[in-house]
Amino acid sequence: MSLFKRNRDGMWVGQIELERGPDGKRRKSQPVYSADRAEAVKKLEKLKEEVEKGVEQKDRRLTVKVYIETWIEDVTKTRLRPHVWRSYRSAIRTRIVPSIDGRRLEALSPDDVRNMHKWILAASNGRGGTYTTRSVEEAHNVLSAALTDAVSDGKTHRNVCELVSKPQVLSGSHGVLSAAQAREVLLAAMRDNDAMVTRWAAGLMLGGRQGELLGLQWDRVDLEKGTLDLAWQLEWLPMHKGAKADDPKRFDVRPGFEHTPLWRGAALTRPKTTLSQRIIPIPAPLAAILTEHRKHAPANPWNLVWVTVPTEKSRRKISTPVSDNADRDGWAAALARAGAPKVKVHAMRDTTVTLLMEAGVDARIIQAILGHSNVVTTRGYQHVDLAAARKSLGNLDALLAPT
Repeated sequence: MSLFKRNRDGMWVGQIELERGPDGKRRKSQPVYSADRAEAVKKLEKLKEEVEKGVEQKDRRLTVKVYIETWIEDVTKTRLRPHVWRSYRSAIRTRIVPSIDGRRLEALSPDDVRNMHKWILAASNGRGGTYTTRSVEEAHNVLSAALTDAVSDGKTHRNVCELVSKPQVLSGSHGVLSAAQAREVLLAAMRDNDAMVTRWAAGLMLGGRQGELLGLQWDRVDLEKGTLDLAWQLEWLPMHKGAKADDPKRFDVRPGFEHTPLWRGAALTRPKTTLSQRIIPIPAPLAAILTEHRKHAPANPWNLVWVTVPTEKSRRKISTPVSDNADRDGWAAALARAGAPKVKVHAMRDTTVTLLMEAGVDARIIQAILGHSNVVTTRGYQHVDLAAARKSLGNLDALLAPT
């Protein structure tokens, strides 16, 4: 324990000698200061008690920005799935750091968290719009996760996010198509010889997630038995800096992360839960058009059911896995062609659930088809339309029935 008077300003400075670090080097506590010697002694005695109790010394200069940027790169990569990690990093870069900036970690207060909520709702999302309450909730959850680790590591004494209510997420949806609209999307795609019509039909009739369907391979499609196996999904993974596009070890993922490299950043990965890895039946009309699609589908080294085919204007002259953006653009074009509402890709999944529920299908069967973790989630997908709810569709074969 040391106490001395600093020459340049006359402040009394006290520090405690700590145990040597893992590297064997000597360590000292964070200093305490006071212009009054007696007050400095009191602070030093309190500091000594904390050290003897094993209270970790906190770096009072550590900012939220420095801590959370280190946390996302060094701590979370080994425990988060790549797409979750990217969403965390995006929330940090676009919402958390800009709104909190240089605030010291130890001094972070509940008011700072509330101000972050307000800042996000008032900010531009960079795509010509504003953030939603869901975006605020995501940022709150990411900051809370970081602070929980900071408390565990002794870098701060509390998680202030736990003292602030999460923002109320306004209910909304990705949109949903009626049975008539979904049918017209498919018929219009057929009339226009859309190469992805089977993709849209599978999305609307099976309710598969985007990655599950885009990662589907022919060896997991049994057209004779009328089943398909959704054991893998297409995912675009982060790559090591400077890694070659064909290096099998090019992906920046945690050790043991199960994946099969495809092309550049594309890989097949396992869905996050065993419930998502499922075998589901193929409706007869869908099996029929998939059979035709298989006859004319472009060959590709990964045996994928759907690929992006190069055009005369394309710089690349090979078929490639379908990117999320290409899938979104193709879906938007299919909707426009049919004069259907502009809804997101995920609306196909929402539409499947809603139509099945309107047809009176048991929630547990829907749960098994969709790979949901519980029935509550399934029920949360139902969109309120009393007129449609009273109408029984019987089954989804009508979406592809002949006119």
